[in-house]
Amino acid sequence: MNYSGIKVLQQLPDVARLLIIFIPQLIVAGLFLFLAIKLLRRNQQRPTLTLCMLYILSASGLIFNAMHVVLAAFQPENEVLLLVIYFLTYFPMLFSPVFILTFIISILRLGDVFTIKKQLIITLIYGFLVFIIFFTPNGITFSEQWRPMFSWGFLTLVYISLTVFIVLPTFWYSRRLIKTFKDKILKRKLIIFISGIAGMIISIYGTVLYITWQDSLFSSLWSIITTFIIIPSAIFIYYGIGREL
Repeated sequence: MNYSGIKVLQQLPDVARLLIIFIPQLIVAGLFLFLAIKLLRRNQQRPTLTLCMLYILSASGLIFNAMHVVLAAFQPENEVLLLVIYFLTYFPMLFSPVFILTFIISILRLGDVFTIKKQLIITLIYGFLVFIIFFTPNGITFSEQWRPMFSWGFLTLVYISLTVFIVLPTFWYSRRLIKTFKDKILKRKLIIFISGIAGMIISIYGTVLYITWQDSLFSSLWSIITTFIIIPSAIFIYYGIGREL
């Protein structure tokens, strides 16, 4: 095989990765922004703004990830910019779930007990934790093509922080919220909403594992599966409770 043939074969994975990541992620990001706009058109109350932050941050993470892939393909020598953009990809992805938790608490307590100050404290503490985890020594490395790779220690830190500070409290408050609803139709909508939350959280766990576990079969499957998890989840959250705000 001649040199040009080898070069083409070496470039095919990057082209495939560019198409697989760039196009679907921008479509999903567009959906998130569309749902955020629909919510904001209804009202600008605190629960609505909180839920909008989930959609907006999720969309921004996907957009920056697409930018990172394109920049890595065409300007791999621009290391500083690539690192900054990847941080802007990583941070919204792991930070956005805090708005699921604070949204549920704000509805459950109707803003009387759960004040803006308390919501801000929870948000800042979790944001600081996510920020610190990013700088875990040898936690995030990059290949020559600027593909991110998480260490198993990094994955463990992310899983523990996400589970302890977000997932467990979210489902505990969700259970309490279900008990406050007597109407069967409202309960059904709430269950749809919680299903959407579960899907979003599963997508985060899966994405972190995808970046950590460099297994070709899992990577191929997850690249397809994740789209079919995120899109219904975003819609379930909106049609479950979001549009009732």
